[in-house]
Amino acid sequence: MKRTSFLPWFLVLILLILLIYAWFFRRGEIPYNREAAKEHVIPFSKAIDYTKAYREARVELQRQIQDTGYLDRNFNLPAAEMFNRDIFAALLNRDGAAGIRIYLGLNDKKEVCYVMVPVDGKGNDIRGRIVGEQVASIPGISSAYALPSEDEAGEKGHRCPYTCPVGSDLYP
Repeated sequence: MKRTSFLPWFLVLILLILLIYAWFFRRGEIPYNREAAKEHVIPFSKAIDYTKAYREARVELQRQIQDTGYLDRNFNLPAAEMFNRDIFAALLNRDGAAGIRIYLGLNDKKEVCYVMVPVDGKGNDIRGRIVGEQVASIPGISSAYALPSEDEAGEKGHRCPYTCPVGSDLYP
């Protein structure tokens, strides 16, 4: 008789595990504060206006400079850069991270690029490893990482115009 009462409890347990799994791993949705996000949201029509104005200003800037190849050789401005979601998750997973700051930089190829670092609740940059390999975990001691132990930042986005979206209203 005990076997028959075991089966319903086992099924209830499996159902509970599936519900918990579905709740915590629902379609890869990243939880966020809607009110805090609204601070950074603009209408898509305004985004189209901004990107169009940028492209027009870049053409005008090239026209104003006597050496027409200067920008492309020494200050190559992208139309956009695309980053995967994992770099944002890695930056936001840093201890104390409350956001991400994006700096404009100039890489070795003389291309303007976006350099991303996590920031704390006071707006200070957080330095340290982002995706470094952890090699030891000793209670009470900061985690040890594989060499090199240099601080890390996010960069190396996929640049547009090299990898641009097809049919985008933001880059027609």
